[in-house]
Amino acid sequence: MLRYLFLFLIPWVVTCAIAQDKVNFQSEVDNIITLRVTAYGKKAENAIVNAERAAIQAILFRGIPGSKIVSNPLVGTDEIEIQKEHSDYFSSFFQNGRYRSFVLSNVPVSDFGKDITKKKCITVDVKINIQGLRIDLEKQGVIRKFGF
Repeated sequence: MLRYLFLFLIPWVVTCAIAQDKVNFQSEVDNIITLRVTAYGKKAENAIVNAERAAIQAILFRGIPGSKIVSNPLVGTDEIEIQKEHSDYFSSFFQNGRYRSFVLSNVPVSDFGKDITKKKCITVDVKINIQGLRIDLEKQGVIRKFGF
């Protein structure tokens, strides 16, 4: 199982090193956060999926500056170690697309095209259900319940 996690992580790390996705805070209302994400991909559909994943990963492992509900990471900053520790959860979450159940919408705000470095990208507003994500992380034992 751990081998599959590394097979998943290596291409992702290489992709991120080549073209860094940008995640910026837009708004939050009733435990729903909207993030503006510029993401890269060979096709528009791939870039939109990468935008959703980048938004979720920022919420889980980096936190969102400017946000009140997720200014700190939901899970922690040691992304690789946390994903190793909870490998079953994260392999299902990212590889099987479970993270999409927390994405309420993705609305492209730019055309799919090349940036100044000639890499294909798109900018998307992604809405995430923070409360649902937090409850799922608690139920699966990835994080402790708030206040305990």
